[in-house]
Amino acid sequence: MSKQPPMAIIDTRTNVQTPLPGFDANPIPLTRKAPAPEYPVEALGELLGRAATALAHHVQAPVGMAAQSVLAAASLAVHGHANVQKGGIGISPLSLYFLTIAASGERKSSLDNLAMKPVYDYQKERREEYEFLMAKYRADMEAHEMRHKSIVASYKGHGKKHKPLTHDEQQALASDLAELEKNRPTPPSRPHILMEEPTAEGIYKHFLESLPSGGLFSDEGGGFFSGHGMSDEAKGRTITLLSQLWDGKPITRTRAAAGESGVLAGRRLAAHLMIQPVIADKVLSDRLMMGQGFLARFLVCSDRSLVGSRFLANRPRDERALHDPAINQFWERISELIRQSLPTDEAGEIDPVILPINGAAYDQWTNVHDTIEEQLGPHGEFSVIPGFASKAADNVARIAAVLSYVETGAAPDKEHINRAAEIIQYFLQTMLQRSQEASSGAAEHDAMELADWIKRNGGELHANNFNKLPAAYRKAQTARALLALLVECGHAVVTAIGPNRKPRAWQLVEGDENV
Repeated sequence: MSKQPPMAIIDTRTNVQTPLPGFDANPIPLTRKAPAPEYPVEALGELLGRAATALAHHVQAPVGMAAQSVLAAASLAVHGHANVQKGGIGISPLSLYFLTIAASGERKSSLDNLAMKPVYDYQKERREEYEFLMAKYRADMEAHEMRHKSIVASYKGHGKKHKPLTHDEQQALASDLAELEKNRPTPPSRPHILMEEPTAEGIYKHFLESLPSGGLFSDEGGGFFSGHGMSDEAKGRTITLLSQLWDGKPITRTRAAAGESGVLAGRRLAAHLMIQPVIADKVLSDRLMMGQGFLARFLVCSDRSLVGSRFLANRPRDERALHDPAINQFWERISELIRQSLPTDEAGEIDPVILPINGAAYDQWTNVHDTIEEQLGPHGEFSVIPGFASKAADNVARIAAVLSYVETGAAPDKEHINRAAEIIQYFLQTMLQRSQEASSGAAEHDAMELADWIKRNGGELHANNFNKLPAAYRKAQTARALLALLVECGHAVVTAIGPNRKPRAWQLVEGDENV
């Protein structure tokens, strides 16, 4: 006959039995998650917001995931053209980093192919043009080398024996060669503007040989986080370089071999990495990436799944994303921006225009900044996510400027600040939720481990036997907290309390498959 859990608590001081309050025969699962916050897609504005909504509809993907793709494409298209100035606080690039968490089957690839179509089309055009430009470059280099030989020969003269050059002739030769070198042909920039799984060295080389504006985009971002660039040996270099690019700082490369070191300034990188939840759990718990503030630069989205609700029965058969006006307007604007010549200085470095946040817009931005700062205090709402929250106001300015430049080509006004603040509030709430889930998830995991140990050792536990528990749970404070969680969720019941009114004995609920 199976042993049933008692229906009363026994007070060991008075030996009085008290009925178990609210005993529930249906335990609550220990692993439970709150629903994801709703992405404020309207805050993206008419152009970007309508495009995100339309893309989500046609692909039948979460609207938050579509919004991430749209805003990331917009950042890539504009960050080479403008910076944003936050009053006297400083200037920031318009580069944005996005991290989208979505399980397999959420149609990440389909969404990315549509949202990034103008960028992929532009990159294809550059590839087709590249072979012609390289052929011209090789011809120009051959002519340059022939001219170099001709100049040298004109000073050496003809015949088997060459008379030594006088000092004046040496100076004249050097001057002619220096003048020729000023017009040395330069190779065309490489056609690709996107990277998927780069190392730090690969990113540096990309910016050395390609356009000064690029993107780290992948609908399978797990390949980046598990690739060579994020190996134990290379991870530090990669995240440092990516953090510098987000900050708008020059990037450097130092090598022993001659000609392999250098400094590249005026480069811009936007990023959007889509990863599955199992990868996200590892990434967001990585101490190095969190500790150095690398992940704090990312805007993280984990929207509600639509799997199981994407029905076709009531959808028009001839409905196509290619024919949707909202999507085509978005494509046209991104295509226009991505093809505009980048403003550069004589060194080939990006020299963006400045979009100042002034007047009422600046007053509103400072309000947003100070509100977030207040909640970063020891007892504030954002004290558990200090890294993400400390960069939130900067991201508000960047998002507001991206929205304003895409829509008007001008500096952000108060409305843009308000909309960007609403979007940032979503990201902050997402990170708060993930932080709470990570904390409770660890406790739930430990509670399940403790319950499994109790089950293997007779199904009951007395406080006198805490010293027999696994080392991680032997402290009374730790054991009691986990046991309280098991009782709260209905996986165990208290069977005795001591003179101090504290529980002294516990028993697992018979037949609970969760433990």
